[in-house]
Amino acid sequence: GMGGPLAVCALMARILSLSWKVPIVGVNHCVGHIEMGRLVTGAENPVVLYVSGGNTQVIAYSNKRYRIFGETIDVAVGNCLDRFARVLNLSNDPAPGYNIEQLAKKGTKYI
Repeated sequence: GMGGPLAVCALMARILSLSWKVPIVGVNHCVGHIEMGRLVTGAENPVVLYVSGGNTQVIAYSNKRYRIFGETIDVAVGNCLDRFARVLNLSNDPAPGYNIEQLAKKGTKYI
């Protein structure tokens, strides 16, 4: 699970913060993903379909804030892909969605 690694990282962040006398700054996980995408692509005002684990959201940047314009309320697309990958016995390395995509590229029958 994620509990152990997250606890270790939180402890190390606190130790480094105290040692270097710098504050810990909270970052929204979802916004972190979007900002990395903006940095890599150079996009200025993206509209994003954010699909990660338990989250599926349509997000856009407006008036200096990210705004959620829609989200799922039942099964998130990320969870659906994770479950589908498990049914196919696909690895989680590097990611279930990626492995599904690679398998799909080899397909020859289209529905």
